[in-house]
Amino acid sequence: MTNASLVKSEVDKYIITEARKNHENLKRVKMKYYNILREFIIIIMLFLSTNIWATSFTETENSRTRVISGRIINADTKGPLVGANLFVKKTNRGTYSDEAGYFTIKFTPVTDIELNISLVGYKSIVVQIPAGIENIENLILELKQGIIEMGAVVITGTISPHLYEDNPVKTEVIPRSVIEQQSACNLAQALGLQTGVSVENDCNNCNFTQVRILGFEGKYTQILIDGDPVISSLGGVYGLEHYPQEMIEQIEIVKGGGSALYGGGAIAGTINLITKKPAFNRSRINYFGGSVGSSYDQQISATAEMVNNDNTSGFFVYGSTRSRNPYDRNGDDFSELGELKNETIGFDWYSNPFEGTELQTSFHRIFEERRGGDNFDRPVHEAGIAEWIQHFKYGGKIRWSHKLSPVFEYRINYAFSLLRRNSYYGGLSDTTVEARLQALNYYGFSNNPLHTGGIQLNYISGSHSITGGVQYDNDRIDDKSVSNSAYFVKETFKNLGIFVQDDFLVEKLNSLQVVAGIRFDQHSALDNWIISPRLNLSYELTKGLKLRAGYTTGFKAPQIFDEDLHICGLEGTQRVIRNSPGLKEERSNSFTVGAEFQDFVNDIPLLIGVTGFYTKLDGAYTNRFISSSGTIEYWERINSIGADAKGIEVDIGIKPIDNLELKIGITLKENNYKDFLTDFHTKNFLRTPNSFGYLRSTYNFTSEFNAFFSMKYTGKMDVPHEIVVGGQDEPLLVLSRSQNFFEFDFSARYKFEIFSDLSANVTTGIKNLTDTYQKDLDYGIKRDPGYVYGPSSPRTYFVSLELNM
Repeated sequence: MTNASLVKSEVDKYIITEARKNHENLKRVKMKYYNILREFIIIIMLFLSTNIWATSFTETENSRTRVISGRIINADTKGPLVGANLFVKKTNRGTYSDEAGYFTIKFTPVTDIELNISLVGYKSIVVQIPAGIENIENLILELKQGIIEMGAVVITGTISPHLYEDNPVKTEVIPRSVIEQQSACNLAQALGLQTGVSVENDCNNCNFTQVRILGFEGKYTQILIDGDPVISSLGGVYGLEHYPQEMIEQIEIVKGGGSALYGGGAIAGTINLITKKPAFNRSRINYFGGSVGSSYDQQISATAEMVNNDNTSGFFVYGSTRSRNPYDRNGDDFSELGELKNETIGFDWYSNPFEGTELQTSFHRIFEERRGGDNFDRPVHEAGIAEWIQHFKYGGKIRWSHKLSPVFEYRINYAFSLLRRNSYYGGLSDTTVEARLQALNYYGFSNNPLHTGGIQLNYISGSHSITGGVQYDNDRIDDKSVSNSAYFVKETFKNLGIFVQDDFLVEKLNSLQVVAGIRFDQHSALDNWIISPRLNLSYELTKGLKLRAGYTTGFKAPQIFDEDLHICGLEGTQRVIRNSPGLKEERSNSFTVGAEFQDFVNDIPLLIGVTGFYTKLDGAYTNRFISSSGTIEYWERINSIGADAKGIEVDIGIKPIDNLELKIGITLKENNYKDFLTDFHTKNFLRTPNSFGYLRSTYNFTSEFNAFFSMKYTGKMDVPHEIVVGGQDEPLLVLSRSQNFFEFDFSARYKFEIFSDLSANVTTGIKNLTDTYQKDLDYGIKRDPGYVYGPSSPRTYFVSLELNM
């Protein structure tokens, strides 16, 4: 080697060494600043909590218990109202009215208070109680019946309870009564009649469902259970159908970025499943039977709730079992609705061990088995095509809340979801020995334990309600569903979130309410902290007329998504989607502005709301086809230039006469990528229409007999279609334009008393009355199972019997 070569070699070594040193120094500097930021936030929170703690003890010493008791009745009939909610504003004190309408509530504030009284379907009222009044007895409170959403108490948009009509953040609510009106069996069916929300079936074999908010795919919506993000990517594949209606008390939907409160995933919106909190001593048994052609769908369920005499402890237990036969629409011996079996059991329990405290625990166990394809009388590995999935899911939570004083409360919570999935995605190409051996390779399994926990502090200072906290999530996925071990997934995703929010009234403009917040997230798949701010404004222009505006943000880290864990392909192949190297996070900025009137006009309950929205998505994920080899069809997720969604929502609700209620929701929107999709020459979002809406109505002939009617409209959309071409390894990718759909449901319900403590409800009806359904279904073993759109079920006749004790 020459001297020049030696010198060059030494110089190269020096440059590489220095570059490594600089890189390591940069990493150390970044970590130093991250640690400083973390320590700074922790010090601030400790400082605030110390001062709040000291304040709380001072105020507690000067407080005294006050008692209010009375009865809540219907303003028109003067009859008792059962289950009315009473809570003292800006405290955690609350109770329910009993079977005779009576209530007793205890609290400690010595200042003037506002007592909010509400019941779903009634106009809420507020009672001002001056500080000088110690106790009140025999207080008679009257509620006037309104539209069905009135009086609901919602929490998702702000993490603190607000009445639906007073909430500064626009929140859609699906109360228990609407779930029952729809004769919904599970969460997926309960979401069907909401403005800006659509639920779709994305696979003819296994009937994988996802919910879209404002046109965004399901992975952009964060689904919570009692505010906890315990539905993981694997759990979200079929999770919408896992949760039976028995465990759902209410569903709350907040649209737009929600990462400032709930972390990654809340880009399109947040859906919060609120479970039942026991309030009475009663039980219920229900049978549901449906028929789709020669296919039957049956569900049997039972619930029971118990509370002690002073409502300081309660227990709610539920269980259900469901079975559905496969359904073949076009006679090709391949199912459009797969075989389904589901068993669920669970409980919710709470206790108030001493004044100002509450301990909540819940647990559920869900087993589900589903199968689609053909040859259901044979083992799955002997079918031409089979998608078989078996889920064992365990979940629950424990939450401790402690109100140390009228102005300070802390909450500690832990929630978990343990999911194991056995699966088979594939088929028997022919009857040779080689093909039979290959078919055995399609069995797989997945494990997905998820844990989340944190602490939340709530502090009230004047008109300010300040919330702060820390949340930690650990989501581990071990997936071996794919026949090729090169595509196995074994990863753990961790996220630390620190958030703070202030919900307050502007002192000089008491009708202007502001919600401002920010959250810092450190996700294990990202190098940098993600900062997510939010700002919501609400102004009451006149009585009943509220103006709202909001700016919210969201992000989604490059991790495993639900579609990666749903594997279907052509002729029994396995379609695999994986992240491309260097995939970056998605970031969203959402803007909303709207006006809503909700009050009585000449004693007629009326709701009129108009909301405009715009969401900009940077680095939007999209999929591109890479190759097809053997039994694997490989797709890759990449960052596009970006995407946006914009449009308008209209909500109208009216009760023109006492016995009739109408609700209409319309969504007009556009969803576009900034650049053309790689495999389809379009900028449009796929599988989502630009216009859709619904109408629902209820008519009460008597207090015992009522009828329910609904119409759902779905506009035209672009649907991707893979077509097998003889002699070619790769399928032909085309876009098809769907038709419009109008789907009508009708049911009638009759309630009667069998004994003094036993009553029954009988419901019968038809879903999809006109049998509107996709007309161009693919045919035979070469069909594309993902080429499916429109109503998820054909015409279904059903009957339901419910016993209440």
